[in-house]
Amino acid sequence: MLRTALSLALLAPALPFTAAPAAAQPDASQVDVAMTSDGSQEAEYRVVVRNRTEAHTDLTVRQSVPDGARVTATSPAPGPGGSPGPGSPSDLAWPVHLGPFESTTLTATFTPERAASISGAACAYVGLADQPVDCSASVWTPADVGPTASQENRWQLWWLPALATLLVVASVLFARYGWPRAARRVAALTDKGRAGVAVLTAIVLLVGLGVLAAALAVPRLASTAAGAQRTPASGWLGPVVTGSLGTPLRESTFEFTAYRFACTPQGGGQRCTAVVGMTNHSAAPEFWHPHLQRLAFAGSELVATDVMATRAANGGRDVFDAPVVPGHRLLAQLSWSLPAGVDPTTLELHSGAFAQGVRIRV
Repeated sequence: MLRTALSLALLAPALPFTAAPAAAQPDASQVDVAMTSDGSQEAEYRVVVRNRTEAHTDLTVRQSVPDGARVTATSPAPGPGGSPGPGSPSDLAWPVHLGPFESTTLTATFTPERAASISGAACAYVGLADQPVDCSASVWTPADVGPTASQENRWQLWWLPALATLLVVASVLFARYGWPRAARRVAALTDKGRAGVAVLTAIVLLVGLGVLAAALAVPRLASTAAGAQRTPASGWLGPVVTGSLGTPLRESTFEFTAYRFACTPQGGGQRCTAVVGMTNHSAAPEFWHPHLQRLAFAGSELVATDVMATRAANGGRDVFDAPVVPGHRLLAQLSWSLPAGVDPTTLELHSGAFAQGVRIRV
């Protein structure tokens, strides 16, 4: 009996055994995140997370708290890593376990400090490396919101119709009272009266067109010069588009959306990471470059992405290695290394060296 027991003990390590199944590691095609917003005075965001696989999936859903907003309610309550209740954290985090083809809905209600539109965003993360697999964003607008930024910009161009009206009035007055006298004087000064009248007409038209062209060009040139002086390498193609986290912003080639931005201590400085989604709206595959994706902080020049940190944040994948095909959406994390104690202000994203790009307040 003793000999049999010893034999079984020696053979035990060689006996086959069944290991527990590994945790599912879904990708962007297997997890969907969809965000919507509602409410008249308070912004109520709903995040629907759906598992499209036949396996159980463990996720962490993080939702950024919009700037200038206060958390008033959440359902369910956030788990570890998120706020335990109402307050004003920078992030809300929910651990989510989904069975095969299951979905769940997370809600968060925010009260803005003023009656203005706010944007929200949420991402689902998986794995020990905290990889985002899908993100979604929504812009909430209160029922009694005032003029939007685009409307305010249109009002700032009030001088265009005013200038046109002045030109019409001046032309009518000149034709009614000044033109006969000027025509008689020109005709008296030349033997070819009709030629003199034609010359005077051409001069008046040229002067009017010159004034109109100057009025249209000077503000644009001044704005371009100011932008070039502030960011000399930001480019010249397309308009300068600005916005906040969770707002889709489109430049000449790409549409960018920054879903999340956070900074953590790293060595003697800090590491800042942004989750960025981008879609190529051009007709051809386009590269984007790490040195053109920059972060600004007060009192210093722009800082380009930390290439090695960005690769590590994406699980060892080089997100700049291959071009983005037309119509394709790419989701990636970008990282920057900054000195300790500085406050980042603006994230600049560009499709190319000559694109104005987009500027996102962080």
